[in-house]
Amino acid sequence: MVWATIERHILVFHNHWINTQTKRFLIHYLPLIIVTLYCFGFYTIVIFFPSCENEFDYTQNWCDYPCYSNDNNLLMYENLFHFLLPIPLIVIINILLIIRIAKQKQRLHQSMHWSKYRKMILQIISCSAVYLLFDLPMLSLLVAHNFGLPYEATGQVELFFYFLAYFINIFMPFVFLGSLPEIWIKIQRKIPCFTIRVRPENITLRPMTMKQFTFAQ
Repeated sequence: MVWATIERHILVFHNHWINTQTKRFLIHYLPLIIVTLYCFGFYTIVIFFPSCENEFDYTQNWCDYPCYSNDNNLLMYENLFHFLLPIPLIVIINILLIIRIAKQKQRLHQSMHWSKYRKMILQIISCSAVYLLFDLPMLSLLVAHNFGLPYEATGQVELFFYFLAYFINIFMPFVFLGSLPEIWIKIQRKIPCFTIRVRPENITLRPMTMKQFTFAQ
């Protein structure tokens, strides 16, 4: 998600960087491939090939952390680069994008029509709000644990915050759909239940005679 926010800067201010197939691969696809392979490789090694032995307790309500979390250096690295840094970076980079657009308009002596950027601003604010709302509580606990807060001190609150972070993956598609109305139009065209069809009825008009008209009066 951090790279997606950085790539938004490229699309707005440096779209010539992706005007060829080679540049598009280097700027768009290659970073996604590297991030995916890194995450897959990191957690494959630390979970399935750890230097310690995992202990399984099937009486607990939820799975505890793998044994590599007992390594303070490795745990600090994971918390810092996988959880703590990405969230503020997403928020800061999104805010900088809005500031950068306003500065460019000011430098070119152009008036800032916020209505043109309403869709982008709405998407930026929504993405940042979802990450802050559902991920910040757990990140706060991670920071507190790294500074010496005992794990048993939080009780069920930590369990609630842990599963709260999973709502990011649930709500994020709806955030993008809400900021892209043209996708809703395509969905309505593809799914018949969204389309309401009104069938016209045939109405036959018969001429009224003078006798019927007098009787009706």
